[in-house]
Amino acid sequence: MLDLLEQAQSLRRRALRRARRNRDERAFIAATSTVPGSLAFAGLQPMSLAVASIIRKTQVTAGVSVLLPQVQPEAIFAGIKTALHFAVDLAETLDRSLTIYALWENPTGQQSHQLREMMRVDFHLSRWAEVRVLPIASMVGRPVSDRELWIGTHWTTAHPLDVASRIGVLDPDQVIYLVQDYEPGFYPWSTEFALARSTYHAGFRMVVNSEPLAAYLRDAEQLDVDPALVFAPSLDLGRLEESAANRRKSAQPSVMFYGRPNKPRNLFAIGISALKLSATSPAGSGVSYSSVGESHATVALAGTTTLASRGKLSWQGYFELLSNTDVMFSLQHSPHPSHPPLDSVVSGGITVTNELAGTRAALHPRLLTAEPDPTLLGQRLNDAIEMARSSEPAGFDSTFITKLGAPLTDVVKHASALVA
Repeated sequence: MLDLLEQAQSLRRRALRRARRNRDERAFIAATSTVPGSLAFAGLQPMSLAVASIIRKTQVTAGVSVLLPQVQPEAIFAGIKTALHFAVDLAETLDRSLTIYALWENPTGQQSHQLREMMRVDFHLSRWAEVRVLPIASMVGRPVSDRELWIGTHWTTAHPLDVASRIGVLDPDQVIYLVQDYEPGFYPWSTEFALARSTYHAGFRMVVNSEPLAAYLRDAEQLDVDPALVFAPSLDLGRLEESAANRRKSAQPSVMFYGRPNKPRNLFAIGISALKLSATSPAGSGVSYSSVGESHATVALAGTTTLASRGKLSWQGYFELLSNTDVMFSLQHSPHPSHPPLDSVVSGGITVTNELAGTRAALHPRLLTAEPDPTLLGQRLNDAIEMARSSEPAGFDSTFITKLGAPLTDVVKHASALVA
């Protein structure tokens, strides 16, 4: 009965969101109907004309506006947190106010307050009262400075900025595109694939999360990515150093699988196959296996050996488990710098992950890679397990992170000099 009630509530929420997006889309189309060429872009995406619906004014004070897919405090994961961090630092460096627009969900007053408070604490935002958090619908007829600096994040936010640039509402030189993954890969070849890919060629200044992703963009899209605008992932080094200090050699190795069956790029089924192959081999004897990231049913691996799901952990719970895990098994079939493999290596553990276009193999001796094939990954898991059996915890090591890009603060300074 409870499941049926939850399903009904979920369907109702989806229907309300769909109705709101349809209403917002009609408002954007009406607001831009007199802008030459705008209606040609209506219907590509519900938010295609969102940014085009602003009114540019010379007498309005210029600020920084960042578009995010969502801003619910309970859904602020690594990508959105990085985008907020970048936007806050850039706004403070330029001494401008910051406006945050939520693309897909209308933030409540309570959520807006919680988000501002989180930024004040996490990013040491001294001028946090000057941060506004607004729904995307508030763009309709909104007076915005013609010198406003815009930040696109996920491709669905860069797309309406691209449309506004194409029809002359924005200058692409006033847009920074924070790229954190190769997002066309999230879709089969389709309209979404083509639109996501087109945002990389919109003429925006691109700031890229990690050198492996920048290398992939240079190769796949022939983009001229400025090395000075490539930053290393922002890891929680304080907690990772604490996790490293708490590590102890185990009597039998443990394997943590970053298992997310509803995220295709995390290759859940391939990961399960590799774990079964490892668990049935001599190397897997006596090893304990657990899964984190997303709840799923317990999986039988070999005999009485199972993979128990612990679901999504709290931030502190994750680091506590990390210090008690010898081998992290984390797959990501995209060039995004996934945090769990890096967290494990920095905190003295061993990681197995999949290779992708040669972007991972040379990062660290304790980061073991293989092509995304169950047999090859199972063999690398066995190598990692034997390495854990024969060696002591390695201790904290963050030096290799410099291979992944410059510190975010340095990239913000460089970006601010380009747009000031």
